[in-house]
Amino acid sequence: HNWTGNRITCRDWFQLSLKEGLTVYRDQSFSMDMAGSASAAAVRRIDAVRTLREIQYPEDAGPMAHPVRPDAYSAIDNFYTATVYEKGAEVVRMMATLVGRDGFRRGMDLYVQRHDGQAVTCDDFAEAVADANPDSALAAQLDGFKRWYATAGTPQLGARGQWDAANGRYVLTLRQTVRGQPSRLVLPVALGLLGPDGTALPLQLAGADTAAPLERLLVLAEPEQRFVFEGLTHAPVPSLLRGFSAPVELDDGLDSAALRLLLAHDSDAFNRWDAGQRLMTELLRRAMRDFAAPAIDDELEQALRRVLRDPQLDPAFKALALVPPTEVVLAEGLSGYDPARVHAARETLLDRMAEQLSDDWEQAWDSHQVRAGYAPVPAQSGARALANLALSMRVRQAVRSGDVVWPGRAYQRFKDATSMTDRMGALRALVNARSALAAEALARYHAMFRDDPLALDKWFEVQAAAPEPVAAGPGEVFARVKALAQHPDFSLHHPNRARALLSTFCRNNPAAFHRADAGPYVFWADRVIEIDAFNPQLAARLARGLDRWARLTEPYRSAARVALARVAARTDLSDDTREIVTKALAAD
Repeated sequence: HNWTGNRITCRDWFQLSLKEGLTVYRDQSFSMDMAGSASAAAVRRIDAVRTLREIQYPEDAGPMAHPVRPDAYSAIDNFYTATVYEKGAEVVRMMATLVGRDGFRRGMDLYVQRHDGQAVTCDDFAEAVADANPDSALAAQLDGFKRWYATAGTPQLGARGQWDAANGRYVLTLRQTVRGQPSRLVLPVALGLLGPDGTALPLQLAGADTAAPLERLLVLAEPEQRFVFEGLTHAPVPSLLRGFSAPVELDDGLDSAALRLLLAHDSDAFNRWDAGQRLMTELLRRAMRDFAAPAIDDELEQALRRVLRDPQLDPAFKALALVPPTEVVLAEGLSGYDPARVHAARETLLDRMAEQLSDDWEQAWDSHQVRAGYAPVPAQSGARALANLALSMRVRQAVRSGDVVWPGRAYQRFKDATSMTDRMGALRALVNARSALAAEALARYHAMFRDDPLALDKWFEVQAAAPEPVAAGPGEVFARVKALAQHPDFSLHHPNRARALLSTFCRNNPAAFHRADAGPYVFWADRVIEIDAFNPQLAARLARGLDRWARLTEPYRSAARVALARVAARTDLSDDTREIVTKALAAD
């Protein structure tokens, strides 16, 4: 922030992303550079995109949607959002993609040279990057690119390919819309083509020079454009948006066979991960649509096993690739959202994965123990991530089958851990599987860390994030959260502690928060009103737990509206919280 926020600062609050989005991008880029291998670097990129999809995409689709550069505000604190930070970082990343790595460094240098000590705008930054690269696609399309700063909503990118076997031509048609309307944003679309055996195919663009690289950057600047590739001998499978080159929702029409090919062979690690996520998403949505339990067929099982046992992939990448999309992400594609139904489907899929890949999980656990002394390096971090995932899967299966060995191993790891990562991994495995040893582990953790505020925040968080039992019941997690809210170590006046318990439960644990008895909604309203009296910013953040209420199915929908209306009726409500609940209610 010294250079991006302090030495060069924002002319006004509307330029907030110039400080926050640019700094987030630089932080992400540094982390990727430090990662080592391509798949390890992809882990950092995947983490960023998961945050975008889980937090920013719902924001873009909800009542608090706003452009990266807002044009109005009631309380500026409400614009310290994922749109300003994460989507703002994606806008900067697209600039870097359009001018190249060296070109972006030239742009940063020119920006600092021009504006050191000044208060400037987002346009000033974009113009500096473009002026430093006059022959770039960014410079050629700068006016169109700036539309990103003024556009609310997540763009949709449609892609359809047509294979002309007689002439060896593949025609790719790209279309862009925002909220159903044709759009003229500038979208960098990184593309590769794969043959039926997974081999990368040369991309000879019709009308271009004779070069035929294995990857190209297409620039979509019109509502619809066609790109023709020649000299092909097989119908290709497109690998679009490599590295997630633009923050859009992609509809490429690929079937399961094509996605399995990408999962098995794509040289782009991000798209390999994304293919697996899409396969699991399709499986889950099909099961929910048919009111059936999700089943992993032989082909998907083999695809997942191939990823788990691939020696060329970074362990941290495997740990991400083998976890289904979150319930929040799954909910975004549903016209009517029943949190309990989504939760049940995902939990069943995790049970199947734990059972059908049990030997593979055990092998991953055995082969990814960190024997050396702790060091904060990517190799150790990746090994710990995969080992902890494998442990959670084995404990999950063991608890359901009555086996006591793996819960015992998890508890032993919890006691002997030399890093907080391993201790928390074992604790989460026991809590999330509802092992009989979970209570003992939680008590031990509290005794160890009750005087360490940050570590104790994790103790509250892991319990608030625990998955609700699938079978209908009295609200196990909600009962625990209410009890923890009365715990001697809990205080609403401790912002991090309140976020650890309340925001985790109300915003990140949908199946536990959205209940037919509406009890959690009453609890939410009570806490929002109580906190608003002394910390409006924290109250406004918590209030966003119900800003997507209108897409819920009944009986949740009506009960959520009552809770929102109760908060909105308060005459002494702060501007921060009032803006959130008023906009949420207007979404009806």
